[in-house]
Amino acid sequence: MAIQKLPSTGDAPRSTGVPASLVAGGEADSAGFPWAGRTFDHHETAFAGDDGATPETLRLAVARVREAAAGYRKASVPAPESLAALASAHTEALLALSAVRVLIPLLAEAGDFGLTPEGRTVEKSQELSIVTVGAPDGRRVMPVFSSVDAMRAWNPEARPIPVPMPQAAVAAAQEKTDLIIVDPGSPNAELGVRRTQLEAVALGTRVVAAWADSAVAAAFGAATAGDARVRQIGIAPADPEARLLEAEVAVIVSLEPGLEQASLEELLGGLQRRWAANEVIAERVDSLRLVLR
Repeated sequence: MAIQKLPSTGDAPRSTGVPASLVAGGEADSAGFPWAGRTFDHHETAFAGDDGATPETLRLAVARVREAAAGYRKASVPAPESLAALASAHTEALLALSAVRVLIPLLAEAGDFGLTPEGRTVEKSQELSIVTVGAPDGRRVMPVFSSVDAMRAWNPEARPIPVPMPQAAVAAAQEKTDLIIVDPGSPNAELGVRRTQLEAVALGTRVVAAWADSAVAAAFGAATAGDARVRQIGIAPADPEARLLEAEVAVIVSLEPGLEQASLEELLGGLQRRWAANEVIAERVDSLRLVLR
């Protein structure tokens, strides 16, 4: 199966088949339909007349995420206002995404083989499968696309299934796929949906980024309460552009100077165990990166 590299999440392809939940507004899929005129008229569904372009609401929402991320990164010490703007942009982008249709790429796989009378091996059938790719941490990622052009740039052989984004989120959950990346390979358009955000995207509800969640910050703080070796602990966005390039949350731990190696290892091991056992952190944080200061 030929798949182009997915810069933001790795390039380890796997086939998942086509989940039953991914019905493109009806019983028909897009297998075998030409893209004459670049519309979805052949589906005879709510997508008829869709020209395959990126929905404008989504394009603008992703642009606001990029703008807010640039403002956040610009300052050496980000102001609370820039963090709030970034958190709002992330929330609004996921809301915009939940209200649009996306294109699920199908790729053909070899099916049954047979022999000709001359003894030559020939392919008797092909099967269409949804593709997942590997994230840097080894988890599965479902790629989806906002436009025909973005999907063709990623892989010109892919066939699109237009579906409402909530259906794609449900399908990812059914297939135990933790992450979704929108428009992989298009840096200005990429938008990631994390494990902790799938339900909100499926339901069209608001979700606050974990690094902007006061309950998450309190949970991390409680894990170090009373430990004299820790001066301060805080959380920050590790992936401000929401492209799945990094872990979701940076946990910044300021330590007392001069800690011996054994004490440091004992401290960090204890913190990781407490974080893993905390229900708030487990439910609301997709992934984290530890930053020591």
